[in-house]
This record gives sequence, C-alpha cells and structure tokens, in this order.
Amino acid sequence: MGQFFSPRNVMRIIYRRLPIILLVLIIGLPMVVYYASNRDRVYEAIAVMQIEAPQIVGTATQIATGGSAVSQLDLIQQKLTSRDSLTEIINRLGLFPEVESPNQRVGLLRGAVSIQKLIDPTQRFRPDVQPSGLIITVRMGDPEQAAMVANNFLDEILAAAEQRSDARASETLAFFTEQEARVTAEIQRVEDDLAMFKVESAGSLPSELSGQRDRLTTLREQVLLIDQQLIEIQTTADRRREEDIARQTGLLQQQRAFLQSTIAEVEAALAAAPDVERQLSSMDRQLAQLESEFEAITTSRTDAAIRAQLESQNQAQRYEILETAIVPENAVSTSRRKIAMAGGVLVGLMALGAAFLLEIAKPVIRSAAQLESQLGVQPVITVPNLRSRVQRRRQRLGFAAVAAAILSAPLWLGSGVRDVILRLFSSNAAPS
Repeated sequence: MGQFFSPRNVMRIIYRRLPIILLVLIIGLPMVVYYASNRDRVYEAIAVMQIEAPQIVGTATQIATGGSAVSQLDLIQQKLTSRDSLTEIINRLGLFPEVESPNQRVGLLRGAVSIQKLIDPTQRFRPDVQPSGLIITVRMGDPEQAAMVANNFLDEILAAAEQRSDARASETLAFFTEQEARVTAEIQRVEDDLAMFKVESAGSLPSELSGQRDRLTTLREQVLLIDQQLIEIQTTADRRREEDIARQTGLLQQQRAFLQSTIAEVEAALAAAPDVERQLSSMDRQLAQLESEFEAITTSRTDAAIRAQLESQNQAQRYEILETAIVPENAVSTSRRKIAMAGGVLVGLMALGAAFLLEIAKPVIRSAAQLESQLGVQPVITVPNLRSRVQRRRQRLGFAAVAAAILSAPLWLGSGVRDVILRLFSSNAAPS
C-alpha cells in the first residue's frame, strides 16, 4: 500500500481521475460561493445600565419590598420578554417586515435579545446579593435596528424599574396605613367591650373579691344580730304591748329580708368570679396582642413613609444609563470570505477524496514496481499502454475544456455570482 500511494503514484492517480476532480469542483465551488454570499451578517449592539445602591442605608431601606433586587429584575425581564411586550416593540419599530408569521417575529426578537446581570462572582452565593448593572446585548442582521432595539430595551427597563420602585413604596405605605387604622379600630372595640364588661361584672372583678368577702361576713353578722333581737322581742313579749311588738318585729323582718337578698347577690358575685376572671384575662390578652401588632405596624408604616420619601427624592436604589448602544460598524459573524475559502478547501478535499475512493474501489496494478510491491513477483517484461495521437489529443482537449469551464464559470453563472466572487475575494474589499 505504501508503494501504491507513493508520491509518484498519487500524481498519476490525480491525473487519471482529473475529470472526477474537476466535476466535483465545478459542482461544489459555485455552491460554496452561493452559500457564503447568502449567509446573513450578524451585528451586535450592547447597552449597559448601572444599578446604584441606596445612598441612605437604614431600617427604611431594609423594609420588605416583595423580593430582592435580583428577583425584581427577573420580573421586569419576564414582563419585557412576554409575547405582548415583544409584539408591541416589533410593531412600534417595524422589525422583521419580511417575516409574515407574528409568532416567528416574536421568536426572532426573543432570540436576538440577551439580558445579563452584573454580579460580583465572590458574592453569588449570598441570597441578598445586589447586581451592579445590566448588559443588554442585541444581535440582528441590520446594525441600525440592533442599536435601536438595544436602546429601546434599555429605556423600557429603566422606566419599568423606576415605576415598580415608586409603586412598591406607595403600595407598602398604603398597606401599613390601612392596617394601622384597622388595628386601631380593633383596639377601640376591645377597650369598649372591656369597660362595659367591668361595669356589668363589677362585683366579680378580682380586685373586688376581698371587699366582697368582708362585706359578706358583715352582712351575716348583721343577720345574726337581727335574729338575736327577734328572740329578745319574743322573750319579753309579756311585758310589752302587742302593737309595739308587731311593729318592731316587722321592721326587723324587713331588715333581715333585705340583708338576705344582699347576701345572695354577694354570694352570686363571688360564685361568678372565676368565670369573670377568665373572660377578663382573655380580653386583656387580646388587647395586649392588638397593642403589640399596632406597635409593629406603626414601626413598619414609619419605615414605609421614610422609604417613600427617599424614592421621591431619588435617594433609594437608582438605575442609570451607563452606555447607550451605538450602531456597530463590523459584523460579529464569521466573514463571508473565510467561509468561502474554508468551503473551497473542503470541496477540494472532497474532490481528492472521491478520486482516491474510486481508485481504492477498483485497484489495478499499473506498473512493475506495484506488481513487485503487492505480489512479491518480479515481472519478466512490461508492455506500455500505447495510445494513438488522436486519443492523446482528445484527452488533452477534454482536460482543456473542463479547465476552461471552471475558469469561465463566473461568466456563464451570471453577473450576480461574478459580483459576489469579486466582492468575496477582492483584496480591496472591506471586512465583513
């Protein structure tokens, strides 16, 4: 095999398979030129936004705002890359007029725009990491449209961020103000209920139990005194008039009945004391909870008011345009000239590969050296392949015709292809 593919035999193979090589070149090279000339250029426009940390750091800047800066930017990006937002941008800027399908236009714009957050790599593990900026990259076939789309997304993100910050601060302040009013009303209601309950259960209050017990003892002693007086009246009835006895007995009986009713009321109040104490403790706990909630809400409302004031004075987290996108001068895609040259080399290799594959598929020993190398047999005599002058002339004419066809291909392929080839391979052509 080494002798079969020696440099001398390789040249002979190329010479014998030259028609196949030329045919592959005639078919492949125009296809390469057509592909390179019709490949779209891609231009890249970049816009940069800077995110500044709050200038005044305190409790107000740490108030819950519905998520970190990263999540807020993610929400803004999701909104801007939604179908409706992209459709509005496409219609406003007149993008992709050659595409009929609205879904395809949205897909093209969505694939052309890339938004990247600038985060310190050493701080990525932190859940509260704050990005320092945004890079908006747009890749499109038209450089002016690429810059226009990048600047449009920059303006949209800036407006959405400021709107969300202001709206978030206002909504937070309104929420805590509403909660403060609600808790204030709840506290007022519980205090009124507690005051009314104390009035209705005055005799059963824990603070009155000791006095009630002393009062009950006194009332019972008074009842005993009245009973003693009634007994004395009965024992001295024979020495007094009946009218006096009846009058005194009636008065003492009335006093005793009044004392008995009072004792029943005091005993009922003492019996209801445990239930009153339980209800009073429950109402006190409810009032204490409401007061704690009111204190927390008041602190949060104060912080929200300070944050709203900071937002109005532009002292909170700010978004500023660091770099606007400019119209790119050069394409970032692979040069058409490089694609054409690489394709030409590939076609040449394919032509040589086809020639050698045909040679391998039909191996023929064509010289004494090949016979001796392949079979180990030394030929006695070799007969040369004699061709007539007419055959040699026809072969030369065939090769010349194929070469002329290759060289004149730009002429019969058309003026458009000639212009493309001249533009691709002209030494004075501008870089693409």
